[in-house]
Amino acid sequence: MLLMKNLENLYQEFKELRHFIHQNPELGFNELNTAKLVANKLKEFGYEVYEGIGKTGVVGVLKKGNSAKSIGLRADMDALSINECNNFSYASKNGCMHACGHDGHTAGLLMAAKYLASAEFNGTLNLFFQPAEECCDEELLSGAMRMIKDKALERFRVDYIYGIHNMPSSQMKGYENKKFFMKRGVMMAGVSAYRVDFIGLGGHASAPHLCKDPISVANNFVNALYTFKSLELKDSVLNVTGFLAGTTKAFNIIPNEASVMINVRGLSNDELSFIHKRINEIAKGIAAAFNVEVNVKRAENIKATINNDEAYDIAKNAAIKAFGENDCEFNHPHLMGSEDFSAFLDEVKGTYAFINNGDSANLHHPEYDFNDEVLLLASKYFSTLVLDYLKD
Repeated sequence: MLLMKNLENLYQEFKELRHFIHQNPELGFNELNTAKLVANKLKEFGYEVYEGIGKTGVVGVLKKGNSAKSIGLRADMDALSINECNNFSYASKNGCMHACGHDGHTAGLLMAAKYLASAEFNGTLNLFFQPAEECCDEELLSGAMRMIKDKALERFRVDYIYGIHNMPSSQMKGYENKKFFMKRGVMMAGVSAYRVDFIGLGGHASAPHLCKDPISVANNFVNALYTFKSLELKDSVLNVTGFLAGTTKAFNIIPNEASVMINVRGLSNDELSFIHKRINEIAKGIAAAFNVEVNVKRAENIKATINNDEAYDIAKNAAIKAFGENDCEFNHPHLMGSEDFSAFLDEVKGTYAFINNGDSANLHHPEYDFNDEVLLLASKYFSTLVLDYLKD
């Protein structure tokens, strides 16, 4: 009760902060002002602050006592390239939008950070404010991957790491009245995105025998992919999501190039690796058969989000203490959406969970808004995790 009362006293401050972040969104790896705001707040609360981790990431460190135990909490900061359709006073001013609630994730973790700065514990708390959960950089690294490449987990060691995401109740069919959702094992799918370019020889449509028609080759590739999909996939979905070729300005041109876009989602990292191998084999085999060139580019590669059993048990106990067992669902079905928090889970034990955002528009919708009441839920869960694990 005392924890909740203390957090309620902070609510208005961080509600206003969340609205400010929402009104001033920044895209992945460009969260310069958001990162500076986070860094300044953490310094104000008494944390050691490290900036520029993973390009625009921020890490806050708070050590108390003499215990070697350490725990990590993560929030994402980036917005999406979506024009907001809301007309409330704090709607976005700059053409992009916090349509996934990362403004609330950031404000909620800062709220917990302020409370924990005055709380008693024994050990080290590392807060990871991550850029670019929604995108990758020129090396195809997402924000979590980039922070790890910048040795964030080596510099700021943690025994366990925890993350959350808000989730509109409409996307939690059958569990709309619960507050907290988590499951052991696979929580979310991994995702890979591909662009496969077939380079043939263009020319006049009246003389196809003088050309190497890349549309015909790409069409054979698509048919082969769907045969592969139906015969060999178990825990994954594969879809062709784009086919780019030709021009709408003339109808008598055989193009030089045709491109196929592919999206793959899977619950098994081993199967995702197998699919990657087969896409390359099928593309190269068909290109060789028709004597054209091919270029396979993987534009995204996020592993499945798999909760560690040991970390799950710690999180489950904290959630029950924070919300009560009746308000928690610990066997929520996995989702086919993906989350680059999986990169952290590939390096250290941890878990990922959802908190009910209520009756809001769906994620990535231009009318979506983060439910400010979730600031209290997220900060209570994070604070309970830290105080339970780093008991004085």
